[in-house]
Amino acid sequence: MTRTFFCFAMILVGLLSPALLHAQAIPTSRTSFNTIPAFQRSLASARRVLDTTNPLPSADTSIRSGTDWTRIGITAGSLTAAITALHIYQLNAWWANRRAPFHVIEDGDYQVNFDKFGHLFGAYYSSYFFDEAYRWAGVDTAESAMLAALSGAFWEFYVEIEDGFASDWGFSRGDAKSDMLGAAFYLMTRRAPILRDIKYKWSYFPSYKYLHNQPDIPGQTLNFIEDYTGQSYWFSLDVHAALKDAGVENAWPSWLRVALGASGDGLGPMDFNSPTGNPYDLRHLEWLVSLDYDLGSLIPESSSGFLNFVRRGLNYWHFPAPAYEFSPEHRFFILFPLKMTIG
Repeated sequence: MTRTFFCFAMILVGLLSPALLHAQAIPTSRTSFNTIPAFQRSLASARRVLDTTNPLPSADTSIRSGTDWTRIGITAGSLTAAITALHIYQLNAWWANRRAPFHVIEDGDYQVNFDKFGHLFGAYYSSYFFDEAYRWAGVDTAESAMLAALSGAFWEFYVEIEDGFASDWGFSRGDAKSDMLGAAFYLMTRRAPILRDIKYKWSYFPSYKYLHNQPDIPGQTLNFIEDYTGQSYWFSLDVHAALKDAGVENAWPSWLRVALGASGDGLGPMDFNSPTGNPYDLRHLEWLVSLDYDLGSLIPESSSGFLNFVRRGLNYWHFPAPAYEFSPEHRFFILFPLKMTIG
C-alpha cells in the first residue's frame, strides 16, 4: 500500500512541477545559469541533449498551452483514479494471495522473449496517455513529453517491483529494460525527426489458449494481457510523410502505412512432456510485413475533444490488414490476424 501511495504522489508531483516552473519568472540573458534552481538546470540540460529540433506539435488543436489549474486538478484526479483501478485489477489478476519475499528471475525462455514486445508497448502506450493528460492540462509540449516518458517508465517499473514480491512471478531484469526502452522510444518519437514517422502498434485476436482458459500457471485465470499467442506488435511507418522530403508524397495515399511486425506462435500451455525436457520448445516468433492504416487521415478531426482523443488513441492499434509472413514460413494473410492464408 505504501508503494501505491508513493506512485500516486510521484504522478501528482509530475503534474504540478511544470506548472510551478511556468509560474516562475524566466531568467534574462544576464542571469547566471548557476542561479537557476538545480531541477530546472537538469531539465534544461536534458532538453539541450534531446531537442535537436523543435518538439513535434500536437495533432489536436483542442490541446492548448498555458497553465489551467482546473484542468490540472481534473487530470491529477483522473490519473489517480485510473492508476488505482489498474492496480486493483492487477492485484486480483496476479498478486493476490501470492506474496513472497522479493526475488529476481531470468525468463529468457518464457514466451521466447515475445513478452518483451508487450512490455515495450505497455510503457510506450502509457507514456502516450500521460502525454495527452499533461498537455490537456496546459503543460508545455516539450516538458510534457519528457514527463510523460518518465511517468510511463515509473508506472511500469512499479509493476515490475510488485511482480518481484509475487511467488508465481519475480522481478525480471529483461522486462524492466523493455519498460524503460518503451518509454524512451516514445520520447524519441516526439523529439527525433528520424523517428517522427514511426508508430509502435498493437493488435489482438483471442487465441485458442485464451478461449479455452489455458494459463501457463495452473489455477490462474488467463487474461488477454497474457494471451501472447493472440497478440502482435508492429513498427508502422508513415510512408506518405516520409516521402515529403523527396517531394513525391502524392505517390502514396496519406491513410496507408507499412508495418513490420512480430507475432507469437505456439505460445500455449507449457509442454512438460517435451522430449528435450524444455517446456518451451514449441514456441517461436513469426515475422511479418503488413499494410496499416492511419486513422488520423481516414477519420476527420471532430469538434469534440473527446472524439479526437479516441481517434488518436486508436491510431496505436493495428487493425486487420493484408500481411506477408517471411519468417519462419512464407505465407500471405488476407486479413491478419485472421488466419485466412494463401500459400
